[in-house]
Amino acid sequence: MRLLGTVVTLVALVVVVSGCLGGSLLATGTTSSSQTFTEGVNDFGLRLVKTLWEQEGGNVFLSPTSIALCLSMVAHGARGETQREMHETLGLAALTPEEVKRQSARLVETLNTASSGVTLYTANALWAREGIPFYQTYLEDLKTYYRAEAETVDFTDPATIPRINQWVREKTRGTIPTILDRLPENAILVLLNATYFKGKWETAFDPAHTQDLPFFPENGTPKDLPTMWQEGSFLYLETEDFQAVKLPYADERFGMYLFLPRKQDGLGAFLGKLSESALEDWIAAMEKRQGEIFLPRFRVTFERVLNDILIALGMENVFNPFRADLSGMLPVSPSANAYLSEVKHKSFLEVNEEGTEASAVTSGIIAITAVPLPGERFTMRVDHPFFLIIRDERDGNVLFAGAIENPEGS
Repeated sequence: MRLLGTVVTLVALVVVVSGCLGGSLLATGTTSSSQTFTEGVNDFGLRLVKTLWEQEGGNVFLSPTSIALCLSMVAHGARGETQREMHETLGLAALTPEEVKRQSARLVETLNTASSGVTLYTANALWAREGIPFYQTYLEDLKTYYRAEAETVDFTDPATIPRINQWVREKTRGTIPTILDRLPENAILVLLNATYFKGKWETAFDPAHTQDLPFFPENGTPKDLPTMWQEGSFLYLETEDFQAVKLPYADERFGMYLFLPRKQDGLGAFLGKLSESALEDWIAAMEKRQGEIFLPRFRVTFERVLNDILIALGMENVFNPFRADLSGMLPVSPSANAYLSEVKHKSFLEVNEEGTEASAVTSGIIAITAVPLPGERFTMRVDHPFFLIIRDERDGNVLFAGAIENPEGS
């Protein structure tokens, strides 16, 4: 099954948390721009999941929020057509660069929260190469609006990559051990975002009811997976095409939504109809129903370099060594132009009787062309490919999203 990630939690291009952001930054965004930002990022994440699944199949799980935060940090240093393309691909074309910056600050602030039932945080960091004359205004803006921790390091030092990976490991609580295995010789900046979510169900699944039941992949042999069971009153929706149910977490601000196509091979058709507006309509139409749910206990990991898919979605110039305009980051010349050389995303999801743990990391490497040195009772049996999201109910942000084609038991 394919998994997507939302934003939960998820992990973008540059990032490390360094202290609380002042409330003044959060208060400056209007409700309208806040909604536009949320809808744009959600739509970007859903399009990303759909396109990845259509191209590759299998499990696709990612954090739209993480990727968007990371890319918006890059876009903050972009200018002209490069910035326009990036904002358009991210679903933020209707916002000014100033609004994108302030809404990013709002999102970073809202994603750092903790309660008795849920732990959620995002962290951003940038690792700049020694000797590169980055504009201080750019670096300071990332620290102020993205809470990014900035450090200047020697990219030729063998200890640099282990240090970056150690940061990733710490911020994801060990669920994602590494993000980098090498740095290109012409790399000048690494941007990182790590997003982490751990939530207990409002009502835990009783392990005594977990049993091995068959799961039927769209292609492949059925397999027995440890399958949890629960009955009760749930927000529920059924159409001629799918069933949907919400599983709330102990902190009612968050919930997991499961979408199960009626047909065993129906995930592709479901994703074809999926959009940000359709998702909101489906959620709004859900009503309380008594019923039971069977859900596999599973763990999924996902890793992709996103360059090609982002280019296909319209983000072309920033990856082009000769057309990219990142002149808001540092002075450039025709013989030494900065560009985005790689965007990599890693994510982790585990669903069990107690709740959910999910994390994501996005790395963005900036390189340079020349380096200076109540109804009827229902039964919902999730026994074939399905779709899920983890959603922040307060703002509507999709923290994680996933199309699960073939879950692995844990």
